[in-house]
Amino acid sequence: MSVLAPAPPERPAWMPARFSPPLVAGFPSHGDWLLRLVDLVWRLPDGSPIDLDPWQRWLIRAALEVYPDGHPRAGELRYRQVLISVSRQNGKSVLGAIFGLYGLVREAGALVIGIASSAEQARIIYARLLSVIRGNRQLAARFKRLTDTRGIQSVDGGRYEIKPSKSAAVQGLDLTVGLADELHLTKRELWSDMVNGTAARRNGIVIGLTTAGDETSELLIDLYGIADDPPERFGFFIWEAPEARVPADDETLGRYLVAASPGLACGRLDLETAISDVRGMAEADVIRYRLNRFTSSTNAFITATLWASRRRRTGEFPAGRAIFAIDRTPDWGFASIVATVKAGELTAAELVASIAKPTLSQLVNVCVDLARHQPLTFAMDGYALKDLGAELKKRGLPVWIATQGDVMGASALLYAKLAAGQLEHDGAELLNLQAPRTVRKNVGDGFRISRKDSSIEIDGIMALALGVLAAETRTDDTLQVF
Repeated sequence: MSVLAPAPPERPAWMPARFSPPLVAGFPSHGDWLLRLVDLVWRLPDGSPIDLDPWQRWLIRAALEVYPDGHPRAGELRYRQVLISVSRQNGKSVLGAIFGLYGLVREAGALVIGIASSAEQARIIYARLLSVIRGNRQLAARFKRLTDTRGIQSVDGGRYEIKPSKSAAVQGLDLTVGLADELHLTKRELWSDMVNGTAARRNGIVIGLTTAGDETSELLIDLYGIADDPPERFGFFIWEAPEARVPADDETLGRYLVAASPGLACGRLDLETAISDVRGMAEADVIRYRLNRFTSSTNAFITATLWASRRRRTGEFPAGRAIFAIDRTPDWGFASIVATVKAGELTAAELVASIAKPTLSQLVNVCVDLARHQPLTFAMDGYALKDLGAELKKRGLPVWIATQGDVMGASALLYAKLAAGQLEHDGAELLNLQAPRTVRKNVGDGFRISRKDSSIEIDGIMALALGVLAAETRTDDTLQVF
């Protein structure tokens, strides 16, 4: 597979909306020999050679552009910092692994450092590269240490290590290549320390890969600001939709998706499928992850229109062992209990109790009374109602205590089932009041329902979310209750 030539004047559809132009036409690049190496050694899990998209080949060359002959820095990398921002599902981890390979084989004694918001995220790029090295006998012969977690070391002293997302972890290191995944979650000082770490290397470079962020993504905001008026040695390649909105018509939405996703523009990803997928996603997630535009860290969770459209119009609550999910407000002013039952793909939900100024003993008594319906379990947030769970367990009742991770999962599942038409509710006045006023807050690459940011108490919606998650994972239709 030949190396892609520089982008022609007509500008292919896969070109980024904003990018650093090369210094000269037909610019020289370290990407030329790197791509030849990738073509020789890179194999997919099934053993077939990797088939990089045209945009990926162009990007690798552009990011590793070198100064041309005649320049005072001839042969030296042009960029010291590179920002790559593109929507999800476009192979950022593959690109990161290729840049990692570049750092390891470029020179003796190289040091490549990979960071991300979590060790698990940083290992995605690391593991891809490790698999490629192990899968090629000739390439593997250049390395004397290949471990799953404790680094890759070449025979000439080069190393690739994963570091925690803390500034102190990279301070004082003499870096050849710094790889930062998901910059929207990376701290300013960590990026600065990596850049400073390359200062002693003539060809040191720090490369960041990301999707768009929100107002809390301070580093990414800074780097976008630099891209507005970049110095010569700052490279940026940003794929994004023309606007931060989700068009109502599919034709315009398709254009917006293609602008943010070079994989769609190249035809590797299917546009019709992408449009169908995003129509079932929350607007904030579409804007941020598929259109690659910044959003607010807090957004409305459920629109009034979507909530109203999922009210059960006919029929009774389905038969089956119910989940009773309980939640209370932080000040113990109110508590709500929601019953959920999953029947096939559909989950049904009803508000069964709303209690003002409850006490622990009162909640215990209500749950004991509900136990006559032989529920599958009582679900509750371990932070808010740990004592209630303990009391119910003493009475021999089934209890599921949700963690903070469960609350995040419940939030996402509740929205997904509403969007897909797989959840029906009884239209209880309390839930009708709370649903459109509930706010979601970004947490890393996910989100959770936020009590603090919502304009009213949301105990009913919190109970509903936990009930939906519990019903999804613990459904048992063997007994009929209602």
